[in-house]
Amino acid sequence: MKKSILLILAALVAFPGAARCFTRAEQVCEVQRESGRRHRGYVKDDRAVWYGGRRVEGAVPSSFTDLGRGYGKDNWKVFYAGREVKGAAVSSFAVLGGGYAKDNWTVFYCGRKVEGAAVSSFENLGQGYGKDNWHTYLRGKRQDSLSQVEDIGGGYGKDPWSVWYRGRKVEGVSASSFASLGGGYGKDPWKVVFEGREVKGAAASSFENLGKGYAKDAWKVYYRGAVIPDASPGSFEVPRRR
Repeated sequence: MKKSILLILAALVAFPGAARCFTRAEQVCEVQRESGRRHRGYVKDDRAVWYGGRRVEGAVPSSFTDLGRGYGKDNWKVFYAGREVKGAAVSSFAVLGGGYAKDNWTVFYCGRKVEGAAVSSFENLGQGYGKDNWHTYLRGKRQDSLSQVEDIGGGYGKDPWSVWYRGRKVEGVSASSFASLGGGYGKDPWKVVFEGREVKGAAASSFENLGKGYAKDAWKVYYRGAVIPDASPGSFEVPRRR
């Protein structure tokens, strides 16, 4: 049975070549949001705590705990990416994931206060999104122009009018008939896409995801949306692990 959750997605406008300026903490958060395995973690000895090879000023090693996803705390302070989270209450502090955390009074994103967020109802939705009972937030910023989108899996979501891939609108597909195939692939009756971008020349009627980035239609084989020359779709297969 397809499991659906309501996500709130904003249309993100991309400007090719434009520089994105982040503080160091934001850069760390972006990496962690994409892959928790890239989190460097805290280490300590009997005299100090370190994060990413840098000493964490003010941290007490005897009581320090790594909370995961860049957060840590001792008996007196909370830290994110090795820097103190100002105003955070140690006793009630909890990590929600995706850069978000909260205590009994405040919600935080990448160690910074999320202004106006309601602590009691706030939850992490993934992919940088969070929500409370009244608003939705993207990377800690409240979003006022949003539509409700059904999560259909594989990074895709759709509302009655549009299809989205990880917050980016997928152009030229029908929301009513679009389906996620998994592995970044999706299709409607006329077009196939990989990670939200059209797979040129792919036949939607016979297209199928084979796994591990591979897919095929009746005439061609694809890897991550690109045609594999000379591969035979009739006999091509991805071996299953035993």
